[in-house]
Amino acid sequence: MKQLPLILVFVLTFPLLNFRNDKDLAGEKYLNFIAAIENNSTYSYFTVIKAKNLNTGQVKEICISGKFLIGALAIELKKDYNDNGEVLAFAKSKRDLFFEFRNRKALENISFFDYDPAQLPKIKTKYNFDKVVEIIKTTKKFSIRLSDIEMKLFAHVLFNRGYMTGESDCFGGTLDYVDRTEKEM
Repeated sequence: MKQLPLILVFVLTFPLLNFRNDKDLAGEKYLNFIAAIENNSTYSYFTVIKAKNLNTGQVKEICISGKFLIGALAIELKKDYNDNGEVLAFAKSKRDLFFEFRNRKALENISFFDYDPAQLPKIKTKYNFDKVVEIIKTTKKFSIRLSDIEMKLFAHVLFNRGYMTGESDCFGGTLDYVDRTEKEM
């Protein structure tokens, strides 16, 4: 009978051990966003932003490489891409990850017209993301070879769960989990 209270305590507290509150998740996503936009290597880190087309009012969530976002912001803000200190500062100030664009080239740079977040439910049913997260948590590694479209959707789902991914521009086609806390990225 003494075991019953212990079992009840465990059953009631176990979900809390795996609970990640919205504030923690938002903070993790922001830190992953910062890592993605500060990255200058040929290895691209993916980030997810909300983008508004100021010409139409359309808003959508888009998964994009950090460097393409910086490029789009440089176009939109009429700044030199190679001298992106102001652009980076502007991007970092957007803790809500919400960006507005009017310039068509900037919108094209973030794939605004091509990226379809309505495909997210399809990718979520095709792959077991709970299992992917379990693998990442236990091994700190994950890699999968995908088409460009599926790769961004896959990265989108993982980013929204607080996990950063990337792809080598030199050896495209493979999406890898990236632990931004590791010194060697």
